[in-house]
This record gives sequence, structure tokens and C-alpha cells, in this order.
Amino acid sequence: MDSALLHAQLAFYNPNTFVMELKRGEVNVFLDNRLANHYVMDSAINIPKKDTFFVPLNLRISPKLILSSALSMLMNNNKIKVRMEGSIRVKRGAVSFTVPINYEVMETIR
Repeated sequence: MDSALLHAQLAFYNPNTFVMELKRGEVNVFLDNRLANHYVMDSAINIPKKDTFFVPLNLRISPKLILSSALSMLMNNNKIKVRMEGSIRVKRGAVSFTVPINYEVMETIR
């Protein structure tokens, strides 16, 4: 097997009082500080005002990377550090702008 497919739903909250549209995203996804994949999202997602919205994430990851992270996860109560760096393109009305993404979390794997 040359790759494993990881499916996830990322939840975000829009604190603004207006709706927007997520047009495009490009992020590097790191597991335990090792690049897992470069992800490009090119489908539009509506962002409701003052509400949570979800972004699907589908990544192909090397099984070697998953196995090398397994020991770290066992030593950290099934937690792995997930980091995302990149940018998204957001549109509000006729105005589009780029928002940088810098996110890091210790995620529990079940």
C-alpha cells in the first residue's frame, strides 16, 4: 500500500455578523512536525454568520508516516500534534481577500 486516505471534517466558527464564502484553500498538513501532505480545496463553501461551518479534508498520507507517528501517539495517550499552515481565499459580496492559516492542536486519535 503506497498511501492511506484520511477523511476529516474541520469545524470552524464565524464570529462575524455577515455571511461569507470560502472560495479556495491551500494548506500544508503536518503530523508531529513532519509534512503529511499539501492540500488544495477548490470548491466553494458557504460560511454562515455567527455559526459553525465545516470544511471536508481528504488527505493521502504515507503509511510510513503513520507508523512512525504511532510510537509518539502511544507515549502521548493517543494524541498527535496536527499543524496546518497556508492560506484561504474568502469572499464577502464582491470583495475577495486572503486569510493566512496557522493552526496547531494536539488531536486525540480514536
